Amino acid sequence: MSSELKEAVYRHIIEPDAAGLVIETELIPLGGRSAAVAPPTYARESGDRSKNPNFAETENAFVPVKDVEGWHREIRRDGQGPVLAKRVLLDSVASQSGRAETALWDFQEALGLVLPGITIAGEYDGDPVTEVERQLAETLKTTISTWTAPHRQADAWVRFAQTETGQQVWQEHAPESVRNLITSTSAATGERLYSNFPNSALFGYWLSTGTAARHKLPRAYSSEVVGYGAQPVTTGTTKLDAAGGASDKSKVKVGPDGELTSGSGSKPANAGFGQVPSHPVTTGYVCELILQQSSLSLAVLRSLTFQDQNVKYAALTVLTLLGMLGHFLAGRDGFLRSSCSLVAVTERWGWMRRGQPQLEPLAVGGLDELKDALLEAIGNAETLGLSFAEPIRLRFSEAETTLIKDRITIEAAKQTSED
Repeated sequence: MSSELKEAVYRHIIEPDAAGLVIETELIPLGGRSAAVAPPTYARESGDRSKNPNFAETENAFVPVKDVEGWHREIRRDGQGPVLAKRVLLDSVASQSGRAETALWDFQEALGLVLPGITIAGEYDGDPVTEVERQLAETLKTTISTWTAPHRQADAWVRFAQTETGQQVWQEHAPESVRNLITSTSAATGERLYSNFPNSALFGYWLSTGTAARHKLPRAYSSEVVGYGAQPVTTGTTKLDAAGGASDKSKVKVGPDGELTSGSGSKPANAGFGQVPSHPVTTGYVCELILQQSSLSLAVLRSLTFQDQNVKYAALTVLTLLGMLGHFLAGRDGFLRSSCSLVAVTERWGWMRRGQPQLEPLAVGGLDELKDALLEAIGNAETLGLSFAEPIRLRFSEAETTLIKDRITIEAAKQTSED
């Protein structure tokens, strides 16, 4: 039996006036509406020496309210005009994209699929002896993929990884090389983009170096979690010592092998001993409304060029369902970071059409329906000769391995350095 959800997506793909899919989720903190949530922290401007957390907040912002259909698509107003209130960013567009991609990558086995792309992994040669060598051996077990790297196939870890020829990707120029695959794949080669880097078609990418044509594709999927009517909450903490503390007159140091010795070195606090009081700072916000507003732009997907129109429709159906599934998977647990665990209380999906202010509701039954619709759409694309390519496996190059080793060595030296 054909999936109704897949058919609904396909109908809107081929309808020129269908602008895209909108998803709206109202969230509350796990501890209740009055519980404070911790936003992500960001770097401060150069020269700003403050050690307080830096949040992305807007002092005077519009506050969304529900329209007659129940969507938060209107702006709160009073007799004088729009009502302004503080808003704080709880999860950015880039972060949301990364969560959706990673969720799809982690779910591929449950889908019964092997997703295409490039992976980079390493292996430590020999038996590690020192602590640095042991950490390096463990780190080299990490696998980076174009589904988890922030710049996807254009990421530096991909460009400078080692191929089976022993050269780095960006050193090779043969027509069948990985470099050529990356540099020749763009919105103008829809079949190649779909087969090798479908996540880039959804979440965007920018290849700005090493190619005459600077390939750039905007995100088709966009999502953001924002707290409106945000009120700052000030908290303070003091780290206690289980043994009662340590005198600053004592001296300790940690050796290269991890052994703590006393009598020389620096203050015990540098090794984690003693009590550490802090001054109260803003660490979170209580929000009147927490809203995740997401969209999947069919206009961006339609910008991809395919040689055959029916193949294009089949590919865009797969990509749309892939984005829908990634969104669903990323939002299942609601955990964003420490002190920011959110629970969805309402969620709605709808199609936006040009010339129609009202959204057309879309019923999404849940994980099984999304999974079945996606697998059917992939099967339909395969009957037209469009399929996912086998993943490409690379290794960390010697230079990349050195970068990893240098980081581990420097961090280890910081732990053992004297005050």
